Amino acid sequence: MNRDELRQLFERLSIRRERLVVHASLSAFGEVEGGAVTVCQAFMEAVGDGTLLLPAFTYAETLIGLHPGRTQAYHPDLPVSAEIGLIAETFRRLPGVFRSSHPTHSFAAYGRAGRDLLSTQRDNNVLGPMKKLNIAQGQVLLLGTTLRSATAIHLAEERLQMPYLERRSAMRLNASGYEERVVLENVPGCSYAFDRLEERLEPGKVLSQPLAKGVARKIPVRYLVTLATRALETDSAVFVCDRPECASCAAKREALADLSNVDA
Repeated sequence: MNRDELRQLFERLSIRRERLVVHASLSAFGEVEGGAVTVCQAFMEAVGDGTLLLPAFTYAETLIGLHPGRTQAYHPDLPVSAEIGLIAETFRRLPGVFRSSHPTHSFAAYGRAGRDLLSTQRDNNVLGPMKKLNIAQGQVLLLGTTLRSATAIHLAEERLQMPYLERRSAMRLNASGYEERVVLENVPGCSYAFDRLEERLEPGKVLSQPLAKGVARKIPVRYLVTLATRALETDSAVFVCDRPECASCAAKREALADLSNVDA
């Protein structure tokens, strides 16, 4: 794809003046002239005087205990975790983009409401920018990614105070340049099972456009959070994945079992 084709794609997705959180996979676009930079510049141009929010997460590097002996301290130039993707890493480095200072779940923002969205995030309010986007009736833009990437779904888990949300510690460089240990509240875990919401999506709520190797979809944040909340109210384990190697979901099962024992 070239810049003009990307511009036409984003026009069809009607993102101008919107407030969006973007989750993107570069490979889904096929061959792109200029790579991730071109994609980022295209959606920055297309949003106009709207606002873009992208995850700039570094939990794989900064969470204490996740990879013993390899923990890094967060700083504003720490690269985005590889699994978040090259588009997110490219975006956070572009002119006019701001990044929050959360040690594990920072966001990068561009546009009119960017600073305002980021200002809500605190160490004990991991999902602050998502909450503000929900209030502002923002949109989730999935560019070749599935619902597994949709961070907004974690809002439903926090809304219902799911017992598996964790208190964790991470490392960050303070203003004096020294490493400090930071205690975090309500840290979300595995999102692999978020795909279980796919069959619940109403076609009329989703604006879709084909990509070379996938699909681009725009979904209202509020709708997605409501859908996830209802799913959790029906089955508290709906977002516990079945992968035996997933330590995060093993901890979720244990927390839910402990709650069941208390209720009994």
